[in-house]
Amino acid sequence: MAVHDRKDERLEARCAPEVKERIEHAAALQGRSMTDFVVSAADEQACKVIEQHKVIKLCAEDSIALAEAILNPPKPNSKAIDAAVRAIKRKNK
Repeated sequence: MAVHDRKDERLEARCAPEVKERIEHAAALQGRSMTDFVVSAADEQACKVIEQHKVIKLCAEDSIALAEAILNPPKPNSKAIDAAVRAIKRKNK
């Protein structure tokens, strides 16, 4: 058995009887065990949530502003120049 196929972890949940009946019914319709159905559905939802948190979503206006800032960056002010000089000095130590 491959390492990724091992099922050593346990997951428990309590739910209302009608929720359990609905899950059992849906699992049966797909010809799957209730455990397989629940774990698969929970894993799919977990992947979606994680992916949503990895992606930055901008409205059209913000997308245009970001592109404009990248394509035409503003000239650095004195504080930015001072910070860059300090960073270079630290790097060369």
